[in-house]
Amino acid sequence: MRIGASKRFLLVAFICWPLFIRAQEHQPTPLPREHSTQDPAEAARGRALFRSSCGFCHGNDATGARGPDLVRSAIVVHDDHGNLLGPFIRNGRPDKGMPSFTAMKDDEIADIVAFLHLQASESLHSNRIPGDYPIARLLTGNARSGKTFFDGPGHCSQCHSVSGDLSGIAKRYSPLALEQRMLNPSARKALKTAVVKLRDGTEFQGEVLHEDEFNIGLKCQDGWYRSWPVADVEIRIDDHLLAHRELMRKYTDADVHNLFAYLETLK
Repeated sequence: MRIGASKRFLLVAFICWPLFIRAQEHQPTPLPREHSTQDPAEAARGRALFRSSCGFCHGNDATGARGPDLVRSAIVVHDDHGNLLGPFIRNGRPDKGMPSFTAMKDDEIADIVAFLHLQASESLHSNRIPGDYPIARLLTGNARSGKTFFDGPGHCSQCHSVSGDLSGIAKRYSPLALEQRMLNPSARKALKTAVVKLRDGTEFQGEVLHEDEFNIGLKCQDGWYRSWPVADVEIRIDDHLLAHRELMRKYTDADVHNLFAYLETLK
């Protein structure tokens, strides 16, 4: 009996699919991507708009002049595709001396939002901003209030010690690098690890490289990448930076500036 081309393809796929699945469980770990997801053209248009409309107050690079530094602003950190920045730009802050831009088109505001997110992303993930960034622009907070936040509502002292891991930290990092680590801490160990237990009792543990509502993928202790449907396994996750992630949703501009000012005293 002759088998048509389409049926042969389906037969081969049926036979090879289990082999493909097993191969996927033993692939080398992909390198993480650190690049910004902002559209370069959109951000470029936003840069020009920002300079002409906002640069006189916030600086052409959004790092502050007469007005505050927006690169490190809590509203930029908390913004999701313009949900906060859009109304902020359109309505302004008349009580703070910021004019409204009601005549600005929606796509123009979207371009400015893209520019601000690109600036914030580059300040955290690239080396384009020099380490000798003027400390006068950074030290705008109150160190005493920062200590109160560190020991109190920030709960920083529950994990960190000024006489331990933070001892002399202001000497070890430039002011800009210190604030970057404060807002976006990195660690040599995995930032998020998990233990995955299969139905037969076999356990795998390692760094979480992929996680969604359907699948979880780990770089296991033997160096191999493996993934499983979450419905088929038991998962125990340890997020080493959970407290920092929660803080990013709670920080106000004052908290950021005050906490940094306090850390700068730890020499």
